[in-house]
Amino acid sequence: MNLHSAVFYSNDLSKAIPFYTEKLDFKMEYQQEDKFVSFIFPNGARLGIKRKVEEREIPGAQTVFIQVENIKELYEKIQKTDIKILKELVIQDWGKNFSILDPDGNKV
Repeated sequence: MNLHSAVFYSNDLSKAIPFYTEKLDFKMEYQQEDKFVSFIFPNGARLGIKRKVEEREIPGAQTVFIQVENIKELYEKIQKTDIKILKELVIQDWGKNFSILDPDGNKV
């Protein structure tokens, strides 16, 4: 069994899309007007961003973990942008990690 996709909720896709495509270099797979966008990763996993339409869809309440080849290089690139760094790059027993926030406050 493998994870196929995860979905974040957004108040404004016009801010979310450039954040993921231009700042994080995600590859957009599909877009449905101003309602939904899907990004695909090399391993086939997907991250969807859906415009909030229901009360239970709360932007900023989700978290996703993404594995990258060169975390230090990515972290240094992000430091040079206006991306909000929530947690600085640290080395844990299980590996290196850092956290950022997308325009809706979702944790990546």
